[in-house]
Amino acid sequence: MSLTIIRVLFFCLVPIGVFILVKAILMLKGIFNGEMIVEIPFTQKEVTFEISRPGIYAIWQKGKLFRRTPVDKFQLKLSKVSSGENISLPRSIFSPRLNGFDTGRMEMNRFRADIGSYCLNIVGGSSVSSFEKVVAGLFPAELFNYNEYFIQVRESRPMYDMVAAIPMFILAGFCIFGGIVAGITAPDIVAALG
Repeated sequence: MSLTIIRVLFFCLVPIGVFILVKAILMLKGIFNGEMIVEIPFTQKEVTFEISRPGIYAIWQKGKLFRRTPVDKFQLKLSKVSSGENISLPRSIFSPRLNGFDTGRMEMNRFRADIGSYCLNIVGGSSVSSFEKVVAGLFPAELFNYNEYFIQVRESRPMYDMVAAIPMFILAGFCIFGGIVAGITAPDIVAALG
């Protein structure tokens, strides 16, 4: 096999790595930036919204950065309007976060939903653990303004997409940088292999 063909094969790893990188970014984008279904200020205690596609959805809190949030002062209740059935709202395992310059978002809960109307209620109580309450009290921060704190419902993707994206990023980096380095040093590689 000629040196030129070997070099071309090594450089072919670069577009393969770019393709894998784009797929990994799209997987993560679906988790962090899913389509927003509804957003309500914390002062509005109830909202009804429509889900037009069955799938996985997430409830996010959004507020000003470096402000204490009221996350330990409320619970969320979700029910299907047609049947009154309560929908389970398990806590988000990884609690993905997305920050801008002055606001930030954090995923609190995830749920699976079918097509239909749903009612989200903000009720009294607390859904955080005792440990989280103690830790939150240790850090001084400016008090929150209820008018600057929002609850969002967004489309999401399964959490295994986030877990799968990490090795995909590593593989993409290996293909891109490895392909470039191997393509440039192909004569040395061929000489070393005899």
